[in-house]
Amino acid sequence: MPDIPLEDGYVDIECRPMKVSDYGVIETQHWTSADQVAEYIEQQGIASMLAFVGQQYVGQLYLQEYDPEFSEPGGWTGHRCWADFQVAEPLGSYGRLLTLGCYHVGGMPDGSRDMSLWGRGIGTALLEAVIEWYTGQAAIDGLVSWALVSGYKRLLQGAGQMPYTVYEQHGFREIKRVDDPRWTMAVTDISPEEAEEDIAVLRVMLLTQDKDRL
Repeated sequence: MPDIPLEDGYVDIECRPMKVSDYGVIETQHWTSADQVAEYIEQQGIASMLAFVGQQYVGQLYLQEYDPEFSEPGGWTGHRCWADFQVAEPLGSYGRLLTLGCYHVGGMPDGSRDMSLWGRGIGTALLEAVIEWYTGQAAIDGLVSWALVSGYKRLLQGAGQMPYTVYEQHGFREIKRVDDPRWTMAVTDISPEEAEEDIAVLRVMLLTQDKDRL
């Protein structure tokens, strides 16, 4: 892998939506085929957001339309990296929402991970790029995330997520909390006592352009 140029400790990041032709070239751990990517682009307007430094792929943020009936076999430990929406009650009448999935920072096409890219602002850049894309989409009414507790870096990095405070800084607000005990069952090397908050509790964060609907 080529050296990644740094500016004041952070990489110079450019983001764009995934194209069908990216399948098999970038890290595609949670995509089954190019056809699946094409299906998501057609249905949602976007499949995922990609991050690059120069020509080097460095990260991806997966997206899926929220559907309260969605159930992934195995939940978030299954093939696709989204929470099993049936864990939570329906979110209410917020319109058509896209859910933010995993942030795969440093995931390489060969399946390896470059952990030196963590903490360089790539995840934040991906989030900001998705928000910018969303503001131009009349068919999408909001963005939603199941956000983890803040202050416990190892859990956040292992789960490919960001703390709720990052979403708050970007205009999201908490609309409910979801108790998902699968976190404590699956992440066995983390002691709940070490975290600042209960690691099984996810904060459902929502961003909409129409503030009146909140």
